[in-house]
Amino acid sequence: CAVMDSSSVRTLFMLLMAANSVADVPRLRDLASKLNIFVGTAAGATKLSDGQYNSTLKDQFSLVTPENSCKWLATEPGEGKFQFTDCDLIYNTTVKYNQSFRGHNLCWGTHNPAWLSRLAGNRSALETALKRHILTVAGRYRGKAYAWDVVNEAVSNSPTGNAYLKTNIWYPTVPNYIDLAFQSAFAADPKAKLFYNDYAAEGLNAKSNAIYGMVKSMISRGIPIHGIGLQAHLSLAGSGVFGGEDRHFSDWKLSSAPSYDDIVANVKRFADLGLEIHFTELDVSMRGSQGSENGKLQKQADIYSRVLKACLSNSRCKNYEVWGFTDKYTWLGSQNEPDLFDVKYQPKPCFDAVVNILRNKTVAV
Repeated sequence: CAVMDSSSVRTLFMLLMAANSVADVPRLRDLASKLNIFVGTAAGATKLSDGQYNSTLKDQFSLVTPENSCKWLATEPGEGKFQFTDCDLIYNTTVKYNQSFRGHNLCWGTHNPAWLSRLAGNRSALETALKRHILTVAGRYRGKAYAWDVVNEAVSNSPTGNAYLKTNIWYPTVPNYIDLAFQSAFAADPKAKLFYNDYAAEGLNAKSNAIYGMVKSMISRGIPIHGIGLQAHLSLAGSGVFGGEDRHFSDWKLSSAPSYDDIVANVKRFADLGLEIHFTELDVSMRGSQGSENGKLQKQADIYSRVLKACLSNSRCKNYEVWGFTDKYTWLGSQNEPDLFDVKYQPKPCFDAVVNILRNKTVAV
C-alpha cells in the first residue's frame, strides 16, 4: 500500500481536526426544538455563496428571516414592477434546510424605492401602492410563511400622548396606514402570523408603553395582529448613536440592555393580550465599551443569556432570533463584534451561554 509522507499526514490531521471541531459544535436548533421555540437568524442572499456561512445557517437555525431581500427596495424597485429573485432564494433555502420562513417587512418608513417618495402627500396613491405591494408580496408566499413583520419601526423614540407615530412617507398622509397594512396582509395570507416589529422597546419604557397602547387598540378594533417583534439591538456601551456604516441609520440608536425583570414584565403584558412574542433582531455591540476583551465577551454573553431567559419565562415567547450570526457579515460592521460567531465562524462565549441555557432550562407553561 502507498505510504504518505509527513506533509500529507500533517494535512490529513488538520482536515480531521477541522471536521471534528465543526461536528463538536452543538446545534442550537436541536436544543431549542426541545423547548418548543425557534432559534432564528436573519440571512442575506449574497452571503449564501460562502460555504461556511451556508453550513452554519443550515446547522444552527430553525427559522430564517430575509435580511433585506423581501423589503420594498428589493421586491418593488419600480412602481408596480415586482422582482423576487433574492426573496425567493432565501425562501427556497429555508425549504431546503427544513426551516421556517419569517417574512420581513411589508411596510416601513425608510429603505423604500425612489418612486414611492414621489407619491408623498397623495393619500389615495399611497393607499393604492401599499395595498398592491402587500397583496403581491405576501400573496406570493401565501400559506408558506410562518410570519410577517407587517409594519416595521413606526413608533417614535420619544412618544408623547397621542403623538406616538413617526412622521414618514405614510404618516400623517395615511393616518390609518398601520391598520390598512395589517388588513391587507391578512387578506394576502390569512394563515401567516402578523407582527408589529420595533427596536428600543424590549423593556418597560415610554416607547414600549406606546406600542402596547397601539396594539391593544388594534386588537379591540378587530385589526388582525398576532404578535410583537422586539428587535433587541443592544450595546455594552449603553444607549447611543448607532455605530455602523449605513447612511440610512445615521441617527439610529442602539440600546443598553434592560434588566431581566423589565424584559420579563414587558413580555408578559404583551402575552396577556394574547399575542405571540418574538425577539427578532438580537445583537450586542461591544464597540466603545471598557474593559478587557475577555471581560467584554463575558458581559456580551450575559446579555444574550438575559434575553433568552426572559423569552423562556413565558410560553407565548416563541422565537429567539439574532440579526446575523457571524461578525464577518454583521450589518453593524465587524468592529462591533456583536454576533454569536466571530469572523472565522468560531463560537464565542455568548454562543456557549445560549447553549448552556437551552440545555438546562425548562420551558414555561
